[in-house]
Amino acid sequence: MKHSGRDKKQKRENTRTKVWPDTRATIKVADPMSKTRKILTIKGVVGDLGSSGMFLITNETVSVPAKAEIIIDFDPSRPSSIVIEALGEVVRSTQNGLGIRFTSINIDRLQKCILARMNR
Repeated sequence: MKHSGRDKKQKRENTRTKVWPDTRATIKVADPMSKTRKILTIKGVVGDLGSSGMFLITNETVSVPAKAEIIIDFDPSRPSSIVIEALGEVVRSTQNGLGIRFTSINIDRLQKCILARMNR
C-alpha cells in the first residue's frame, strides 16, 4: 500500500485545514547564524492550521529544530484583529515555507478565533 509520498513514520497524526487566504502569522526564532541579530522575525501567510501545528508560507528558511514564538492574525485588515499567541517548534523548513508543531496553544482561544472569523 502506498502512502502518497510519505512513509508511515512521517504520517501526520492530526489533520490540518486550509484557512482564510489573508490569515497571517509572525514567528520569532533564535538566529544562530547571525552574530549581530539574536532573534529572527519571520512573517508569512498561514497555509494550513490544526490543533497541533501549522504551515507558514514564507521564503525564509531556518535551522531545524527551532523553538518559535508565534502570533496568528486571522483578520489583519481590521484594527481589532482576531489574534492568538502560541509557542512551537519549527520541524520542517522548505523553500515553500515552515512546518511548525505547537508546543503550547490555548485550544479554546483558537476555536474562538476561528468562530469569530467565520461570523464576520
